[in-house]
Parts: sequence; C-alpha cells; structure tokens
Amino acid sequence: MSLLDRYPDSVVVERLLTVLEFVPDGVYIVNSEGITLYVNAAYEKLSGFGRRDLVGRYMGDLVKEGYINRSASLLVLEKKETISIMQKLGNKKDVMVTGRPVFDKDGKIEMVVASVRDITHLNQLKNDLERVENISELNNHRFTFDFANEQKSQFLFNSPQMKAIVQKVEQVAPFPTSILITGPSGSGKEEIANLIHHLSNRHKRAFIKVNCAAIPESLLESELFGYEGGAFTGSKKGGKMGLLELADGGTFLLDEIGEMPLSIQVKLLRVIQDKTVQRIGSTKSKKIDIRFIFATNQNLEDKVEIGEFREDLFYRLAVVNIDIPPLRERLEDTDILIDHFFYHFKEQYRIEKELLPDTKQILQNYHWPGNIRELRNIIESIIVSIPEMIIKPEHLPRHIFHSAYKPSISLKNQIENYEKMIINAAIERNNSIRKAAKELDIHHTTLLKKLQRWKNKENNVVSKAKC
Repeated sequence: MSLLDRYPDSVVVERLLTVLEFVPDGVYIVNSEGITLYVNAAYEKLSGFGRRDLVGRYMGDLVKEGYINRSASLLVLEKKETISIMQKLGNKKDVMVTGRPVFDKDGKIEMVVASVRDITHLNQLKNDLERVENISELNNHRFTFDFANEQKSQFLFNSPQMKAIVQKVEQVAPFPTSILITGPSGSGKEEIANLIHHLSNRHKRAFIKVNCAAIPESLLESELFGYEGGAFTGSKKGGKMGLLELADGGTFLLDEIGEMPLSIQVKLLRVIQDKTVQRIGSTKSKKIDIRFIFATNQNLEDKVEIGEFREDLFYRLAVVNIDIPPLRERLEDTDILIDHFFYHFKEQYRIEKELLPDTKQILQNYHWPGNIRELRNIIESIIVSIPEMIIKPEHLPRHIFHSAYKPSISLKNQIENYEKMIINAAIERNNSIRKAAKELDIHHTTLLKKLQRWKNKENNVVSKAKC
C-alpha cells in the first residue's frame, strides 16, 4: 500500500508528494507497522533501489535481505522518538538517516518520515583527516604530508653539476617512472624530490614522505599498507588506511630506502610491479596510482651484494638515478646558499647582521662535511648567537675558523686522530686498558703498542720543540 492508497481523497497529500519528488535528500515513509508507504526519486537515485522493490515491504525484511544494514524507522516505532543513525545501503554506500514520528490525534504513531543523506564522501574525508591527525601525533615527524601545494620547490645552485641535475629533473618529472636519488646526508636529496613533485602533473595531489630508518619494522608495515580491523593485537576495530592508499594519485618519497627491512621490501616490490596495495589481514587488493621517489645515502649495490637489499627491488626503483655530489665538490654553490640562508634567518628573527668579506670567504672555502644541512645550521647559529652586528672571521666556529689558517692534515693522520679519540674514550669508560681492549675487540698487547707508539711520537715532537 502506498501513501496515496492510504489517503486516496487527499489533494494535500498528492501535492505534498509532488513537492517531495524535488527534495534533494532521500525521503522514506513507513506506516505504524513498519511497512514502506513512499520513497522519493532522490532515495531511488541514492540507493539504487526502485520504489517498486520497496513500497509495501516490511522494513525488517529489507534488513534481512541486505537492502539496508539496519532500520531507523523501526527504532523510531520502538522508542517513539526522533532517532538518527548511520546506515549502509546495500553494503556499499554510507548514509545518515533521521527518522521522525508523526503522531495522530490520539498520540499514537501514524507514520515515520525519514530523511536520508549520502555521507560516503564525507566519511572518506573524515577518514583521511583522521589519518593525517594520527600521523602528526607520531613522534619525530616520521611522516611529512604536502597536499595540493602550489608553491614551487626552491632549489638554489650555481655549479655546473647541479645545473645538469636540474635539467635531468625537468626532463623526467612529467613521467610517472620511479626515481632513485643518491648522495650524502644533507646534500639536498629531499629538495630534489620536492622539485620532481612540483614539476610533475601531480603537484596538486598528496606528496607523502616516509623515513624508513625512523620507524620500527613492526610499525612500518602497518603504516605503509594499513590493516583491517582485528588483523593483529592492538589494531583499531575499524582498521586503518595505509599511507600508500592515502598517496593515491600523488607522489611517495621513501627516504633512506636502504634501511627498509627485507620482509617489507618484498611487499613494496609487489606494489611497484602490480600497482596495487593490500591491507594487512585483507584478501582484497586496491588499485593505486603512485609516483615513487626513493632516496639513500648508501650504496645499494653493495647492500645487494651482501644480501641486505633485494636485487629485483633495486632494479625496479632505480629506473632513473640522480646522484647528488657533496657540497665540497661543488663549492660554487656555497656563495648563493650562504646569501640565501643569511637573508632568510635575518628576516625570520628580525635581526640586522652583516658578513665581512673575509668571513664569507672562509665559509665559501670550507669543505662542509655536513653539506647543505651543516651550512644552514652554521648560518642560523651565527645569526642568533653573535651579539655584534658585523660578523668577523673569529666569530665563526673554531673548526671552521682554523680550517682557513691551518695546513691540511693527511688522510693517514686524520684516521690516526680518529682512532686515538675512540681508544681514549674507551679507556675513560672502562678505567682499564685491558677492559678497553676487550670492548674494542682488539688484543691487549696491540692496544699497548699503539699507546706506546703515540707516546713516543709526542715525546719526539716535544724534544724537537725544546731544541
């Protein structure tokens, strides 16, 4: 029985139903026994069910047959009050249903009118938001998200080496191929990855960066691939979306890829090959479209040789290789970087400073073992820690200042000095030469001979100085 069958002589009801056909939200009306009287066109479109399949049907039967997972109307009839619930239509679409009772003059429920609104997209946005919030709560900023960033990555250089690298980036950025960026720590690998993303057609989509070395193996797999509810002890009831799913359509940077455990390398290889991701505890795979960028300061071929990195994965991720030289091999870049960071930190901290030409010359000639990261930190330090407005050479850190005036030390002497430092520290910790030798895994007599040789060398230096 439809609503018009129930009220055949009511012109008002007929006009009301005509109006309801134009309401954008779904409208569902049942009688006091839970039998469907009416659904509007919006509900048909929303649910994919025709009114012929619904009108005259008992709501409880529709639940059993999988049309809906539960009925707001039956709850209203039971509780005799307005009720709002989350409902799933045909196990596919999420909707918000609000059922309101309509009472007759005797105070009995005559019918229930329910409004139905599609919230599938809202739920997806909510899940994504919760995902990002969960990530931001993890310590050490292990993940970085860059959603729809319009700003182009700023990469400063003067050297011919970096000019060639940027030209290569401009060539490969438009293509979805995997890229391996190699180079020492602090040399600018992440900045090159930023440039690739922002020069690609994915620059308005998510750019997710993961440091493989910063996350325990037990967490890394679940964060990358996600999991279904109940997949393991401690998992969330509703499961969790993985970072790979969240990056769909965008770019994914796996930094320090050489530190990725072998067990996860196998799964990553499958993602790259099949373009699909499968959550932990799930039997279903989801298609994804991701541009992968990998970065490392290690020699992956060496790791392949010793069995710490899969050979098949290495060839998959190294389709295009970009190798960034250390800053000491491209000192032409130090001039523009010094100026950039100096101006940047003056503006940030609202401090007026000036570098003497001699001071800048020392900075330009320094070999920068920590690369761009060290240079940036040194510039920030002298901006905030030197009270004088004019920064002179003697204001620089001691090791940088001395590098301009002391002759270069041979590699042999540098290694010997480092060895001395390690051995002296071990002796101080153990307060015993024998225990120190044991900790360093060298023979006691070997350690004694080293100490004696160094002592004799120092005595010779002192004797020559006295003469």
